[in-house]
Amino acid sequence: MIRYKYICKNQDVLKEYLENREKEVVDIMMTLFDDEYILRTYIASEVKEASEKAAKKAAKEAAKEAVEKAMSAAKKLYEKGSSVEDISEVLDIPVEKIKQWLGVVQV
Repeated sequence: MIRYKYICKNQDVLKEYLENREKEVVDIMMTLFDDEYILRTYIASEVKEASEKAAKKAAKEAAKEAVEKAMSAAKKLYEKGSSVEDISEVLDIPVEKIKQWLGVVQV
């Protein structure tokens, strides 16, 4: 910003105006810089927030899909005669959870 002031003075662009209103020009340039910086910071923050939301949503969807696939596999294995304990061991899921999925929970 201040660099532009010196370039303009050295090349006689608005030299008289800049010399007479130097503080005002510097204040204007600082305000413009601040506004631009604030806008860039705000945009970066919005992009980051949107990215984080998208990542969370994708993770939730992936977890849901993984559970659905595990449930489907458990049901298929059970229908083919595998025991709940074997299914639990293969899928690395607690026996109670497998029983719950299969609807064989004993109360």
